[in-house]
Amino acid sequence: MNWLEISVLADGEAAEAISEVFNRYADEHEGTAGAVVELTGFDSRGELTAPLMSVRTYVRQGPQAAALVRKVEEALWHLQMLYAFAEPTVREVAEEDWANAWKAHYQPIRLGERLFVVPSWIEARAQPGDIVIRLDPGMAFGTGAHPSTRLCLLNLERLVQPGAAVLDVGTGSGILAIAAAKLGARAVVGTDIDPLALRIAGENVEINGVAGQISLLATPLPPRPQAADERFDIVVVNILAEVIIALLDEGLDAWLQPAGHLILGGIIDTWADAVLAALARNGFTVATRLDEGDWVGLAAQRLAAR
Repeated sequence: MNWLEISVLADGEAAEAISEVFNRYADEHEGTAGAVVELTGFDSRGELTAPLMSVRTYVRQGPQAAALVRKVEEALWHLQMLYAFAEPTVREVAEEDWANAWKAHYQPIRLGERLFVVPSWIEARAQPGDIVIRLDPGMAFGTGAHPSTRLCLLNLERLVQPGAAVLDVGTGSGILAIAAAKLGARAVVGTDIDPLALRIAGENVEINGVAGQISLLATPLPPRPQAADERFDIVVVNILAEVIIALLDEGLDAWLQPAGHLILGGIIDTWADAVLAALARNGFTVATRLDEGDWVGLAAQRLAAR
């Protein structure tokens, strides 16, 4: 059987809401894939020109497919009462092509001064001095096109020093862990509770030749450090603002060296104040704030380290 691709272009906050709709239907109906979200609007050099999110999902064709597509379209219509975004488009994707259909939306992306993220199936010419990260994200995980990941990468490029120890909480495709290793970190730990994410991250670690620097753990956090040398110089968390706040209030600083840096992503701007408040009450001060569209990336240190 073939598949139907439902695709919507939207800004960051609307894209999050659309993703929730797609994921809810995927949870409720067999034969429906979850949301695939990527930033569009890059030119041939990988530079961002018109930032919009492309949100897609896939429905297997069959007796219930048309009715399910109508339900999704109705849910999106109601969502348009709250958010402004383009009308959804629906196209048929052949069975033999559907698993690769999402790949057409990816392209090489240049970030900061040195990072060059290249999907593993694309040939791209790197420039002298580029740090190339080759990635196969799978349908559920990004390649760095999502603004929250981009902002974390920019902070990593600025903060990773040779020999650093880095913890990547919720590693997903492994892109942030791999970037840290290629930027010079001697030891990187990536954690995730999704077995698929860990498998994809492991494959990407191998593709990039950094298996000797990165350990992947099937857990939300590694064991709580018992000694100072078990703590990390950088802890990066690119999840959801609500999860970040909970981790801060539950003692995330226990994994961080006294003068270490906390890098946070996945923060919609409407949640930024709540995250900033959580940082302040847990003894952190913000060193850098980066904004891209509706998304905020933060780098913070403990006040005691100042």
